[in-house]
Amino acid sequence: MLVSFVIPCFNAVDKIGRCMASLERLNFDPNQYEALFIDDCSTDGTDKLIKKICAQVENWEFFQLEKNSGSPSRPRNKGVEEARGKYIYFLDCDDEILPNALNELTQLAEETNACLIRSELLVENGKQSKRMNQMDSWHSVMTKRERIELIIKKQSTVVTSFVKTDLLRKNSIRWPEHLRMGEDTVFLATLFAYAQVIEYLASPTFIYFKIPSMTPASTQRYGRRELSDHIEVWSTAQQLLEPLGINYIQVRLSVGLRVSIESLIFKNRGDVDVETFDRFSVFVNNHWAILKNFKYSKRIDEILLSIKSSEYATFSKLTKPRLLIAGHDLKFIEDAVPELSEYFDIKFDKWQGHAIHDEQQSRECLKWAEYIWCEWLLGNAEWYAKNKKPHQRLVVRMHRMELARNHGSNMDIEKVDAVVAVSTYFFERLLEKYPNIPRHKARLMHNYVRVDDYDTTWYPERLFTLGIIGVLPSRKGYKKALEILKELKNHDERFNLKVFGKRAEDLAWVAKNPTEMAYFSDCQTYIEENGLQDSVDFVGHVDIKKELAKQKVGYVLSVSDPDLDFPGPESFHLAIADGFAGGGVSLIQYWPGCEYVWPSEFISKNNDEIIKAILDIESGRSDLNMLNIAGRSHLMESYSVDCFAKKIADLFLEL
Repeated sequence: MLVSFVIPCFNAVDKIGRCMASLERLNFDPNQYEALFIDDCSTDGTDKLIKKICAQVENWEFFQLEKNSGSPSRPRNKGVEEARGKYIYFLDCDDEILPNALNELTQLAEETNACLIRSELLVENGKQSKRMNQMDSWHSVMTKRERIELIIKKQSTVVTSFVKTDLLRKNSIRWPEHLRMGEDTVFLATLFAYAQVIEYLASPTFIYFKIPSMTPASTQRYGRRELSDHIEVWSTAQQLLEPLGINYIQVRLSVGLRVSIESLIFKNRGDVDVETFDRFSVFVNNHWAILKNFKYSKRIDEILLSIKSSEYATFSKLTKPRLLIAGHDLKFIEDAVPELSEYFDIKFDKWQGHAIHDEQQSRECLKWAEYIWCEWLLGNAEWYAKNKKPHQRLVVRMHRMELARNHGSNMDIEKVDAVVAVSTYFFERLLEKYPNIPRHKARLMHNYVRVDDYDTTWYPERLFTLGIIGVLPSRKGYKKALEILKELKNHDERFNLKVFGKRAEDLAWVAKNPTEMAYFSDCQTYIEENGLQDSVDFVGHVDIKKELAKQKVGYVLSVSDPDLDFPGPESFHLAIADGFAGGGVSLIQYWPGCEYVWPSEFISKNNDEIIKAILDIESGRSDLNMLNIAGRSHLMESYSVDCFAKKIADLFLEL
């Protein structure tokens, strides 16, 4: 047996196929190599798939660890123990070996008596293939130190080394199992310390795939554990290579330190504690004579100086990605800033209208931003899509009104990373209205509610008080609310209606619309003809979180029209959340999509069903308090502000 492939596997059922297929395409005597698949206790069926295929292919072996180790190191060490080949090739289960790789590697190893061979690779991102790890200045008369130094300087520390098995066994070289990140650097540095002959193959031997997979990578997040590992890795590599006359910090750390700090910004888990930070600070100060000469951006330099100065609070703030929130009328997100600030450093670009803004201010904000959140798919989204830089990530959130406009069609979707809809129904409406938006860029993220901010004081009068939050425009169904009130007063004169929000004449665009004004004139006539003047109270535009209880509202009505044209019915209807959070019950007359947002027990087909539900509560057949608890529980489980903030953080992490 000449070569043993050591292939660690974990939850790779959707990507291991290409690795196996590449092994089958090798232009190499199948009796001269073996493939050792070591499963780290997969839970997605990877182990069953490998075991089945290995039973059909000679010299393909399946091994499984007794328990999950949490990293590829233990499986690789198991492979070293089981390998029968003269050489070992470490290959990851989501990569491909190239057809002629073993011929070239074994020929070079046999001709030079190499202990270790480093080669080139191809990086595939789904759009193009790029050749990497090339070392044009390599030549045969280089010393061992020069070879190692060039590899460290010019190559990434990918795991796919071609190693003589005896080098590993005679020197007890193993992968460091306690590390979850940077283990490949320590392993390679250890090989350098013991290898007598190190060679370079000037051609690619494998394909590294940087394509998103259904299985999330362990390197998606970066925090205390990863930073601790890196500090140990850098120190260990320095100690291993110093006897060879190589200063690892000077040769390589410029890249490693930058990547680590960038990971702290864009992949931060948020758990770097003072103790870990202090270790980082000690490391930076110990090597400051070298580190101060590294050429970084102003952003990285500021963070590095905070580490050197041991300023933990400054470091924590600086390592949050810069999120710019831009748009007009930010009521659906501005209140979430305290929770969002746990993940981001936040600035606002507040527009004066849907397409009106201070362009100079917007450009200054854009220079600062790393992430951009456009609240509303309007002129703000068009402008930022046009002007954002390639390194910035742009997310646009659409509510409802945008479906009546063409900004989504005019926006450069190539520059937009994701478009968020606030309900399941409107997710589909978004794609229907704007076919230029690809489905893979669409996301669903509901609004949030601060349940604990509401006054829920109980008053007996709540049993007789209806509320409607916002009656403009006419599609909000004010007339239906009046009809419900009239029927309820036939049962008990104490029923009354509180109207929250502005009157028709208060909004210019409504006041200038003859159809709208005719509707509200008809509503006023209905009030007068049915003697409801003393039972309808316009409360006005107030703090709804306090006023629902103060006005003793027990039932909040959602009676909007089920409009199927664009822009359509309600998308989420925050008034329903207000009703539950404010200590009452929200009653919904069905509009398309409400069943995906709100529990079915609160949805009615028509006025009569709403009236019956209210009379059941008033008479004691239903318990308003128990219904309120059910509604509030739904809010806290599905629409908490903490969940909303985390979803935004996860979305930008994904992008």
